[in-house]
Amino acid sequence: MSEQSFTSKLRAIFEERRGTHVSSYDPTELAAILTERQLFPQLNEIPELTNLLAMYSGFHTSLMPIPHVLPAVISKILSTQSANTILDPCAGVGSLLAIARQATSAKRCIGYNSSRSEGELGKTLFPEAEWFIGQALELLPHHENNLDVVISLLPFSVPTNESIQLLDTAGNQIELKGDLGNLILAAAMARLSENGVGLFVVPPSFFHSTRSIIKHIPYLGFSLDAALFLPPGSFSPYTSIGSYLLVVKKGLKKRMFVGELTNDHHTNLQILENFSKGEQGDSVDLGCYVDALEFRGVDLLRAKDYFESASKHFGFPTFVLEDLATEINLGRLADGVCFPLASNAIFIPMIGRSEVVDSIEEFTLKAQNYAQVIIDPSKSYAKFVMQFLNSELGMKIREWAPSGIIPRLNKGSLKKLQVLMPDLETQQKMLEIDTRFSAEENILLGLQNDLTKLRRDLWKSPQAANMVSNSLEVFSERIAGVLKGQVSIGLDQWIETIPFPIASVLRAWQSTASDDFKAKYEHLLHFFEATAEFLGVILLSAFYGNEGLYDLHKVKLKESMAKQNLSFQRATFGTWKLVVEYLGKQTRSLLQENGKKFDDAKNDRSICETIFADQTLKLPRLLCSKEIIDVLQKTNSMRNNWTGHGGIVGQEEAQHRNEQLFGQVEKLRQAMSDVWDTSVVVNALNCKPRKGVFENEIAMLKGSNSEFLKESRTMSTWLDIDSLYIINGKQERALKLLPLISMKSSHGTAKDACYFFNKIEKDKVRFVSYHFSNRPELVGPNDEVFDTIKQLSE
Repeated sequence: MSEQSFTSKLRAIFEERRGTHVSSYDPTELAAILTERQLFPQLNEIPELTNLLAMYSGFHTSLMPIPHVLPAVISKILSTQSANTILDPCAGVGSLLAIARQATSAKRCIGYNSSRSEGELGKTLFPEAEWFIGQALELLPHHENNLDVVISLLPFSVPTNESIQLLDTAGNQIELKGDLGNLILAAAMARLSENGVGLFVVPPSFFHSTRSIIKHIPYLGFSLDAALFLPPGSFSPYTSIGSYLLVVKKGLKKRMFVGELTNDHHTNLQILENFSKGEQGDSVDLGCYVDALEFRGVDLLRAKDYFESASKHFGFPTFVLEDLATEINLGRLADGVCFPLASNAIFIPMIGRSEVVDSIEEFTLKAQNYAQVIIDPSKSYAKFVMQFLNSELGMKIREWAPSGIIPRLNKGSLKKLQVLMPDLETQQKMLEIDTRFSAEENILLGLQNDLTKLRRDLWKSPQAANMVSNSLEVFSERIAGVLKGQVSIGLDQWIETIPFPIASVLRAWQSTASDDFKAKYEHLLHFFEATAEFLGVILLSAFYGNEGLYDLHKVKLKESMAKQNLSFQRATFGTWKLVVEYLGKQTRSLLQENGKKFDDAKNDRSICETIFADQTLKLPRLLCSKEIIDVLQKTNSMRNNWTGHGGIVGQEEAQHRNEQLFGQVEKLRQAMSDVWDTSVVVNALNCKPRKGVFENEIAMLKGSNSEFLKESRTMSTWLDIDSLYIINGKQERALKLLPLISMKSSHGTAKDACYFFNKIEKDKVRFVSYHFSNRPELVGPNDEVFDTIKQLSE
């Protein structure tokens, strides 16, 4: 039976019972249904059943879904492992046991389950295995030390008062206490044969919790060979936290291989190849070796890489705050918290991401949540330190300082905060320039206030129309010439920094005759429609790349579309606006910190960093900004109103529409800020695996010129030449875009044109170009796009 056939029939069973009580998904009843219908899976199909059961039952089942990357990774690790007996002490319905059996062809497979109903389903799905119902800690002591493979997705952070007794390498009995998952790991590990291997999925707390058994592992004669990180969201909806796949073997090794698994098959294979060869990649993305007992998490390794890269770019020496401060005073939980009066001082929030300030009047948190840091004036200006700690890099440094364990800065972590700092003369110059920015902003604000007043006067008293008109002419003369020219130059420069798919449409608008307002405003409508689809595709690509995360929102997104008579099959401006609204809101929720526990907020940010392949979070913050959504809502409304108007559009009305839309262009430009300076859309030209990394030759799809700059990037990701990606800065991973935006060489020229998916037409797919008039559409079969639209919609 093919995987598709089994999956579709299984899904049909669940759909039959959708809307009934959750007990309808009881494993015992499901086992009876499968037996009655003679529907039995192959071993490789069992994980899919687990995932469907977890998805349909939500939190009403103890079964955790199996990430789609896990079967291939486990199979690769076990491909050279000789095994006669394998055991899963927390077997569920046998998913990991089945994967291990396929990889090793072990003769004997043993599964423990504390749930009788899940055990019955396991027997139905995997009858060749030996199934035992009971508690793992009670069953394990009855096994001899002859297990060749122990594999398990252990309980996450389940407390227990139990303890176990094991012998250390000297023959002394030691008592182990910890959470349930830790104790099962230790007890199962102790039953491994001399050349056996343990594969255990554990939560991040395994490496830093005071109740973890990690410190005892060497004394028991074992070592952690590897810790492969599964990113946050891998086990949605059961949990959104990240986890590690541990590889445990007998023997003493101080160094442990650490890598981060992704949805990219090539990257995972390279990580596992580096692991098998004992080689180290350039970064944690492709694997590196660390001291197992000092390791505290992938995020801190990544933070170190990020800081080193940013430091080189910043170009100034690094100081710790302790070297700059003459005094550090912590706010205390007491009435009337009072800091000593001091010059050249700053106040650093000890929780959250609020800004560092230089006066008590600017506090946004309670005083006890700040620390006063008095800076030695002979070493630095306090305002410079403040501005640095509020910068993108400074915010990251403050975020990492608590190490993810203590959700609050203390005096010790404050002292170790790193500051990149030039000499006093350079600091003073930078601060003076910053002050000049403020002065120019005040001038612009004054002009804006003048305009606002004139508009208010016009509508306050219609009799004042002539006076307002005269005042407006005087105002226009004030800003004519240099200022208006500067706006035009600034727009030209901005167009050359934004991605080609939307920059090319704006260039078509610019190149239209200055008095052809009808053609110009139509170009701008196309620009906003293209922008909506472009941003919508980025959001969809990010969420879709994490199947568990997208599954959480797919139904609601589909329902929202249905209410407005929208669909992916016939995608319109409204479709993409809704996608940006909905997924933008979900992204904003992930980035929101208020009302969340520290660990939850940190975990949600980590999800965003992972799915958008952006450690800086600048791209997801842009995509979820209310300013962006406001622009798309207004321009979509304009389009709908004007399209429904139906009358002939005169020159004056066309000019008015062009001005309205151009105003929205400027608002979009302001909202996008400098994101596209570092986030770049790229097209791969070729890829060469070399020395454990991937050398990608890429074309940078930036600006309106289709003669794209080329460069070589050493990355942890194999870039497919048939796909578009977004690379954020110098980061080694990329966000793969869904195939709904395509670059095609235009016929008869060497130039490239950009096409956007428009709709499904029976057995064909229609793409349109908003800038290339010689060939404005492409229509033809496209299986990849058909499959993508089906996956997004079903």
